[in-house]
Amino acid sequence: MKFSPYELYDLINRPGPLWLANADLSDSNLRRVVLRGVILSGANLSKVILTNADLSDADLSEANLSESILTEINLAKAALVKADLSGANLSGANLSGASLGGAKLSHANMSEVNLRGANLRGAKLVRVNMSKANLQDVNFGGADLSDARLLEANMQGVKCIKAILSGATLADSILIEADLSRAILMGTNLSRCNLGGADLSEANLSNANLNDADLGSARLTNTDLRNSSFFTANLRRVNLSGAHLQNVNLDKARYDTFTVWPDGFNPQAAGAIMVA
Repeated sequence: MKFSPYELYDLINRPGPLWLANADLSDSNLRRVVLRGVILSGANLSKVILTNADLSDADLSEANLSESILTEINLAKAALVKADLSGANLSGANLSGASLGGAKLSHANMSEVNLRGANLRGAKLVRVNMSKANLQDVNFGGADLSDARLLEANMQGVKCIKAILSGATLADSILIEADLSRAILMGTNLSRCNLGGADLSEANLSNANLNDADLGSARLTNTDLRNSSFFTANLRRVNLSGAHLQNVNLDKARYDTFTVWPDGFNPQAAGAIMVA
């Protein structure tokens, strides 16, 4: 059902929470509207304008929000499971604690978004822009972030188990205590990242760029590091047992007596420098 502007005005001014499941609100201008706890599951909100709106605790499961303008929107603790947000503009949005499992967010602009504690398991995030986003403690398990832009993002404690990050750019991001075990990071740019204490065990980091990255106390056991580069990286206390280091660039990488290398590997012959 498609609402006229007058019907829509009447609806959004009624006492909430409103039930608008499967409603057609496409192309509507709902700037600054307050719809806390609204039920919009399965609704068509494509190309809608919701700038500065408050939809905290809303149910938008399986809703179509493709190409919508959601800048500075409040979607804290909202349910967006399997929602379609492809190409949406969510810059500066608050999605802390939101449920986005299986959501489609490819090509979305999510720069400076707050997703702290959100669930994005299995979400599709190809070429998404999350630069300078707060992604602390987010669950990206099994999500597809191929070619994503995550420059200067706060990813402390993030869970990316079996996630796909091939070709993604994470330069200058914080990934302290992040879980990237069994993730696919082929050709990923992790230069200057803080990966202190991160778990990269059994991940595929072939052709990855880790130049000048801080990997202190990280776990890279059985990790595929073929053709990757660790130029000037910090490898103190890193566990690299079982890692595949064929053609790896370790020039001027720093390690200490607590660094664990694969059996038979000579780090100094590869250009690494032992430090106290």
